[in-house]
Amino acid sequence: MQRQKTIAKWLVIILLVTVAVGAYIMYDALYLGGDTAEGGSTTETPSPTPDPVPEPEPPYYTTLPRPVQNYGGIAVSHAGGEGDDVTLGTVFTAERVFLFFSSASNEFDCRGAGTYLAVFSDDELLSVTRIGGENAVFGGAKLTGDGVAALLSEGDAGRLLVFDDGGGVKGETELPPFTAAFPLLAEGKLAAFLSTADGLSFLTVEKGLTPSVSPFRYPARCEVKGGFFAGGSFALAAENDEDIIILSFSQNSGFKCTKTYDKTDFLQLVPVAGEDGAAFAVLGSKGESVLLAVLSAEGDEVAATVREGGPAAALFGDGVSLTLVRPGLTETFCRHLDLISSSPSALDFDAVAAARESGDARVLIAVTDGNAEVLLSENGGDFLSLAAWAYPGGNVAAEIVGGTLFAAFSSSSADGVLFENFGGADAWHLCLPL
Repeated sequence: MQRQKTIAKWLVIILLVTVAVGAYIMYDALYLGGDTAEGGSTTETPSPTPDPVPEPEPPYYTTLPRPVQNYGGIAVSHAGGEGDDVTLGTVFTAERVFLFFSSASNEFDCRGAGTYLAVFSDDELLSVTRIGGENAVFGGAKLTGDGVAALLSEGDAGRLLVFDDGGGVKGETELPPFTAAFPLLAEGKLAAFLSTADGLSFLTVEKGLTPSVSPFRYPARCEVKGGFFAGGSFALAAENDEDIIILSFSQNSGFKCTKTYDKTDFLQLVPVAGEDGAAFAVLGSKGESVLLAVLSAEGDEVAATVREGGPAAALFGDGVSLTLVRPGLTETFCRHLDLISSSPSALDFDAVAAARESGDARVLIAVTDGNAEVLLSENGGDFLSLAAWAYPGGNVAAEIVGGTLFAAFSSSSADGVLFENFGGADAWHLCLPL
């Protein structure tokens, strides 16, 4: 009997040990991730580490519309990509800014090399649209009764595009190809002078976006840089490789060259009041001097003067008098170019990118050592600096509306209010209270 009790005790002990070992094995497998290898040894397997989320590969694209930023009362917006974006022209309307630029970018706002249109409202960059290829020639843009119209030439064909307020194409028509163009308004119609290797032609755009090409042609290669329409004819300042050519044009008699200024580069054209009606002043650089000439609406020279002291200058006109601003000197002339006043100044610049006048305010965007600077003069006082940026070239547009300067330009700056630059040079729109 005693022997049976002893055997029973050992059986219970063996059973308990077996249960304990089994429980340990299950615990190890379920909770510790153990692995029982051959021979009974147990190894611990580390928990897996999740793979890092990979960085997205370029290109990086932006989402539009994008809000305009405001820094100290200055509204700043831009368009472009990682490459160089160069402004070609700008149209300011009451509610929008249409900024045309060329781009070599494949990221952010752009989708490859070509010609683009960026449309800004007061609050947002609304859209960026590729409107031409890498080799497209931009021929200028104008606000018309149908919308903003732009001229493009690519390959063996030109185009006229009309855009709505959002930057969408609302109309398009074919034009003759050109190497340069100068659009302007005449009697409510869009007109344009087209340059080719063979000469200069003229067309108007009739209702239904129908181009009407004049049979008259100026048989020498040149590009129209400035002009206006008055009294049924056009007065034009054109430029070839070396000279400024003054042309008149009417649809009845065609082109007429009235004056040539040899070895002179075009700078500005400013309207003035002539004794017999409209007139205009032409400013050009001539070696280390500047040429200032006043011409009638028909293109006949009324007066001319050459001012020594360097080729950089800006011209302002109040309709009657003309003010010539040069590094270190400001001169005022009557419409016959008799000197009214002369005063020294502390200004120093290499070139002028834009000059605008509104009321008593004069704005000069001057270029010095690769930097552009906004300079303001009020009531005939000294010019004071308002803003500056790195200037890689390109068209600079400026308008003064209601005490605010609207400017469009290219800049490679990434400092100050331009710190959001995507890379290279972007196309910028700036609203600066004066």
